Amino acid sequence: MRFILPVLFTLFSLPAAAQCVGKNLMQTMPADARAQLDAATASHPYPNGNLWRATKGASTIHVMGTFHLTDPRLDAYLEPLWPLIDTADLILLEATRETMEQLKTETLTNPSLLFIKEGPTLIDQMSAENWERLSAELSLRGIPGFMASKMQPWYAAMMLSIPPCAMAGLAAQNGVDHRILARAEIHNTPTRALEGFDVVYDLLGGGDPEAQLEGIRLALTSAKEGDALFTTMTTAYLSGAHRAIWELGRQQALYAQQESGVDGIKLFDEMEAKLLTDRNANWMPLILAAAQEAETLVVAVGAAHLSGENGVLYLLEKSGYVLTRVDGF
Repeated sequence: MRFILPVLFTLFSLPAAAQCVGKNLMQTMPADARAQLDAATASHPYPNGNLWRATKGASTIHVMGTFHLTDPRLDAYLEPLWPLIDTADLILLEATRETMEQLKTETLTNPSLLFIKEGPTLIDQMSAENWERLSAELSLRGIPGFMASKMQPWYAAMMLSIPPCAMAGLAAQNGVDHRILARAEIHNTPTRALEGFDVVYDLLGGGDPEAQLEGIRLALTSAKEGDALFTTMTTAYLSGAHRAIWELGRQQALYAQQESGVDGIKLFDEMEAKLLTDRNANWMPLILAAAQEAETLVVAVGAAHLSGENGVLYLLEKSGYVLTRVDGF
């Protein structure tokens, strides 16, 4: 499902390598669709820019919107960021090495996070036609049918959103977040997680089981086109157009809804509330408290968290901070 790929853009715990080459959807879409995308993007506060300086009296917070996929162009893109990381007193991220290890351990010891351990499998929960389509698509991604049948529905939908060309790099953890962590380790810069290791799994795995199955049906409508969105997302991020990535996901949800009959916009809005709005609100007290203890504070979170009235930047503005975009990002 193409519209779930922007969710990967927000999640630290599900990295993937951007190894696919496809058309840039923002450059090739019809003019009316592009106009709608541009209007939707512009309607939100702080739609562009991956690095911002927030100041309030003596307090300064640098907010870096990160990208959880990797790309060779990140080497040069991030070079101007390193002096800031090297001199920071504290870096807040969605996850640290410690919480990532906790997540890895929990996944190994509690496989029910990802797989159905008891009760009906996906074969039993889906129509024969949709199961055959799902099994065929996941087979292209190197996932055999017996394993696919036991996947939690949200996990199966997530795997459909990753094109076969990217599966080989799924374990590659070299996105912006990991690069920041590696740089911080070189200079012994303290890092702190903004949330527990299990938050994202709780969000994705909870909710109505039927809605998760609808997510699979929606995903099947465009499972073959994810390589184009990988290309689109990476190019947009490097130009600072983070809100456009998210709004493209919303647009794709509408298209998939029209083809599948599933209420894709409802599912997308629910994901936005869980993965962005609620988490941003939970992070703000931690960010503001850290700003009181660290003279040089860096907040590095998925770039999709930056924009909008519920975004981190606007929430900082509401807290009295003045925001300035940093050149080059």
